[in-house]
Amino acid sequence: MTTATPTSPTATTDSYRERVLRDTAGLRLPDLDSHVDGEPLFRSASPEGLLTFTVRGAQLPTAYLDDVYRFRLAQYLKRGWLNEDLAAAADLTAEPYDAHALQDQHTLVVEEKTGRLRGYGTLARTRSPEHALLGDDFHLPFVVERDYGLRLADELGATIPANRVWEGKRLVRDYAMDRSQAAVSVPWWVYRGWAEGCLRVLAEDGAAIVGDGKPNGAILQLSLLGFSTRTLDVPARPADPTDLFAPMWDQQQRSYPFVLTDGNALHPTLAHLDAILASGETRSVAARLTAFQEARA
Repeated sequence: MTTATPTSPTATTDSYRERVLRDTAGLRLPDLDSHVDGEPLFRSASPEGLLTFTVRGAQLPTAYLDDVYRFRLAQYLKRGWLNEDLAAAADLTAEPYDAHALQDQHTLVVEEKTGRLRGYGTLARTRSPEHALLGDDFHLPFVVERDYGLRLADELGATIPANRVWEGKRLVRDYAMDRSQAAVSVPWWVYRGWAEGCLRVLAEDGAAIVGDGKPNGAILQLSLLGFSTRTLDVPARPADPTDLFAPMWDQQQRSYPFVLTDGNALHPTLAHLDAILASGETRSVAARLTAFQEARA
């Protein structure tokens, strides 16, 4: 597991940033196929030479899981979504994680030839104790509950087992990717592998996926994938200045919490997305998914 070590008194934020970005440039997970322990939840190859895997953290070698969290840290650092002063003070080389990450689902999009990690998303399991219900006092809030002052017990039901709710986070493409058809398809491959994990979660009664996003960004894209989406009009709490990711809230467009369920459109839409991604065509994926939904309406 990753731990923070003290930085030297002479280290600066600039030197910290340069070092992290240098050390994570071109981060690779070589020969991922042979290093995954057991069957992945999802695996697919694209015409652009990308491989997409969705696996539990425990299925990855420790060194690979460490690299996943190095990638997460670097991507947020590049986007300005990370408090560099706090990260530098802790001398973080990776986003901190603990044993819960072994049960979380991780979607990885890598270049088949190089093993370079190009896209990522996660579906995080509850941190609550086993058998906890959403309404229990000992339920440990999901991040979206903490950030928006929500009680999912009020939205989903107090008697829903906490382990039937999973949280979507960190869906990103490598910020360094050059413009190409592969770069265009990476986010959709992340969504595709991530959605396969969601399908398994949503097979249980009362299950839901939660998270937050922008209405014309992630929330729109998730609806295009066939999820039944419910947006909650709840403002975020003021950012905690001691939060490593506080700068992420300093954006012009507001994010909203959402709840995803399966309204019976998910399976056919994902099957259509498979055909779109396998075709290698350069037409807009979003436009084709929109046309597919309109034809089914």
